[in-house]
Amino acid sequence: MSKTIGIIQARMASERLPGKILAPLGGWPLLELLWLRVARARVDEWWLATSSHPSDDVTAAWGFELGLGVFRGEEQDVLSRFLAVGAKTGADWIVRVTADNPFLDARVIDALLDARDDKSEQAARADLLQHRGGLPLPTLERGSPHLPVGYGVELARRSALERAASQIPPDASHHRVHVTSWLASQGGVLEIPTPADWPDRGSWRWTVDTVEDLAMARSAFHLFGSEAAEIDYPRMVARLDAHPEIPAMNAHVRQKALEQG
Repeated sequence: MSKTIGIIQARMASERLPGKILAPLGGWPLLELLWLRVARARVDEWWLATSSHPSDDVTAAWGFELGLGVFRGEEQDVLSRFLAVGAKTGADWIVRVTADNPFLDARVIDALLDARDDKSEQAARADLLQHRGGLPLPTLERGSPHLPVGYGVELARRSALERAASQIPPDASHHRVHVTSWLASQGGVLEIPTPADWPDRGSWRWTVDTVEDLAMARSAFHLFGSEAAEIDYPRMVARLDAHPEIPAMNAHVRQKALEQG
């Protein structure tokens, strides 16, 4: 039976909002709230992958405090951190979670695992399964609802990530920062449609990369109250639909383009 681990990638440095992973949300540091929301997903073990830079001493300390396995490695070569954890654990599959996406929850991760295990020919061939937040992707089923930016997750074969690491050219180091981008560019990707009964909110922004993003997330999780650690996508949307001023707080923020080195 294949082994599946989850890795949360996190570091204190950030171009637009340094230290955001420990910003307070709903009574918890962002990193802890994210962990509480994904912890029930159907994976065998969870790890925190951070950098060896001194600024991430506190990041690693939080990982240990939360009971996660902790690995520290190259600051910019994030892919190498994933491969090191994969080798250490003997994982066959790796769930990739980024620490600036606190709205993510266990249900959307389990949807990827269900798609991998459904015995379809597509799933058997896939090296990377994605549940992507953001504006519509051309290969998604027509009419499938689209999720907010930041409400997305990936599941990759470790062997495929190892192959990607050996293929990335020296002048394309940005693919090592983004972990799965080289693999995605080579094909073998299975994009998982959103459940048909989920509301379409592809224009919303649920990632934390700017002060405006943080203000929106704080307001949202304050609204969720005691349900902040377990509320799921349909209920989050229903609450925010009743308070349109909250998703409007960061609607003008543009997502950074994939860095080219």
